[in-house]
Amino acid sequence: MKLEEVINASLTYLNETDYVEGADRTDNDKVKLLARCANIMLTEIAQEYLPLTDECEVTAKNGAFCYEDIPRKVCRIISVKDVDGNKINFRQRSFSCKVTKVGLLKVEYRYLPAETAVGEVCDVDPAVSVKTLALGVCAEYCMISGMYEQSEGFAERFRQDMRAAVRPVRSVTLKKRGWY
Repeated sequence: MKLEEVINASLTYLNETDYVEGADRTDNDKVKLLARCANIMLTEIAQEYLPLTDECEVTAKNGAFCYEDIPRKVCRIISVKDVDGNKINFRQRSFSCKVTKVGLLKVEYRYLPAETAVGEVCDVDPAVSVKTLALGVCAEYCMISGMYEQSEGFAERFRQDMRAAVRPVRSVTLKKRGWY
C-alpha cells in the first residue's frame, strides 16, 4: 500500500474531503502532519503488533559486528548463524552485537521501518489494511490536534482491527460422524 492511499483514507475519516480532491498536496501542512502520523503508526505497528523481520550477512571482526553493517534500523537480533547454519551465541549491546565467532555470519533481525514519503510504499506487514493504518493515523492526528474524544474513538477501532490482524487463523475440523 502507498502512503498516499492511507492519507486519502485518513482525510475521508476526518471528513476533510476538500483535501482529498486536490491534485498536488505534498506542500500542504495537514498532509505533512498526516504523513508524520503515519510514520509514527508504522513504527508502533512494527514494535508492538506485527514485527518486521529480515536476514542479512555481516562480517564479525574482533568478536563483534556493528549495527551499521546491517542495511536497516535494527530493533532486535533474533538469531546469528555461521555460513554452515550453526547457531552462534550472541549478546546485544547498544551499538554492536558481541558474538563468539569471527568471519561471515547470517543475522536474522527485527527492524523498524524507514521514514516513508507521500508517494512511497509503506513498509508494513501485509495483514495490515489501508483502513487499519488510516484509523491509527486519525487517532494520532486527533491526539496531536487536541481532539481527545475523537482520538479515543479512532484508537479503539484501530486496536480492534489490529487484534483481528494479529489473531492466528485456525482451521476448524469436525469429528467424523456416521449415518444411522
